[in-house]
This record gives sequence, C-alpha cells and structure tokens, in this order.
Amino acid sequence: FRAIQEPTRSIPGLREYYQAKARSLDLEERTIECEDIFEGARFQLPYDYLLIATGAKTNTFGTPGVNEREGRDVHFLKHLFHARRIRNRIIGCFERASRPSLSQAEKDRLLSFVVVGGGPTSCGCATELRGLLASALAKAYPDLAHRATISLIEAGSSILSTFDGALVNFYGKELERKGILVRTQTAVTAVEPVVDGEVCNASAARLDNGELLHFGLMVWSAGLAPVKFVENLGLPLERSG
Repeated sequence: FRAIQEPTRSIPGLREYYQAKARSLDLEERTIECEDIFEGARFQLPYDYLLIATGAKTNTFGTPGVNEREGRDVHFLKHLFHARRIRNRIIGCFERASRPSLSQAEKDRLLSFVVVGGGPTSCGCATELRGLLASALAKAYPDLAHRATISLIEAGSSILSTFDGALVNFYGKELERKGILVRTQTAVTAVEPVVDGEVCNASAARLDNGELLHFGLMVWSAGLAPVKFVENLGLPLERSG
C-alpha cells in the first residue's frame, strides 16, 4: 500500500497542511469553513487564490440497492480502503465457498465476481482480478479458483468508449482470451437481496433484460459525480463531453 500513496506533508515547499473536510465557501469574505476529521471541530481558513481539486465520488445513478449494499458485497473503487475491502471480500468469498456442506450452485454464486462499468478503472480491475485468480488464489484454493467467473458489465455499446477503436478491439480480445465475460449494452437496474441462499447477506444484480445475476462480489465503477462540497457551492460547473 505504501507504493501507491505519497504523504502530502512530503511535498517540497508546503507551508501548512490540515487533515480536514472543506464544508462551505464564502466568496465575499474569501474564507473556507473546514471540519477537522478527528474531533469534528470547525475552523475557517482565509485565502487569496483558491484551487478546488476535490476529485469526484462514485456515481450510482440512483440504482436501487447499490448504496445499501456498499461495503458488504458491493464495493466502490476510489480510495485505498476500497481496495483493501475488495481484497478481503474476495478472500472471504473463497473461504465461504470452501465449506464442504455448501451446494455447488452456492459455491458458483460466491465465486461470481461482477465489475460494473466499462471505463479504464473497471477494465483494469477486471484484468487485475483475473491475474489474482490465476496466481495467488489458484495456489491457495486449487479446487475452487477454476470455478471463479468475472463479468464486466457496461451499459453503453462499447468498453473504453473514449479510446481509439483499434485499442478497444485489441483489449476486448485480451479480455476474452483471459476468460472475462464482457457484456455491453447491458445495464444494472437494481441490486437485490437474495433471501433463499445458503449464505446470508447474498445479493444479485437485476439487469435491464430482466435477468438476475447472482454474485459474491460486485465492484461498482460505473461513473463519477461531484462531491458534496462542489455540489453545494452553487457555482456553474463546466462539464466535458
């Protein structure tokens, strides 16, 4: 994890740093109200020039069940703690599936991994997941790893829609070669709890064609939305595309 994080305090020339949340902005007074993440204490910071670089949050497009299941068998992929949760969930699915009393259908459900979204993050996640299955998990669970499936679901007509067609075609063939099932023009309309499963807290994805796709893990990376601080500013937002 240290390889993909750089402490902010190590930036050369940085004079002050506060680990806090920006809550509101006063344009006339040129101040930002902040909230300390440890104690919740609020304080104001004055500025002469302000650069807002808050990034974005995961967009669920109001899909029922996604936020409700997030952190259990549905996970976003925006922060380091998300990556840790995803890895723990994958291992948890294999441990559950190794139970001898479990039916083959339930084992297959637990070892069904679904990635929603066809952008670079989703495609990279699916590829890395396949690599993990073929290496560490194949050694740890030799009787189960071959049963695992990966589905990449994209509502649009193509994955990596902003990339050159030749690259998209090449990468699509690589995904197929790796055994990753790519389903384009397919939308997830809801994530529903499964009440008749052998394992508690089970879920399934309802697709726009009515199909119910059971899974042990869903990584939701279908789009981006402004964070609350930006949404609440009331300033005009320039949108690309």
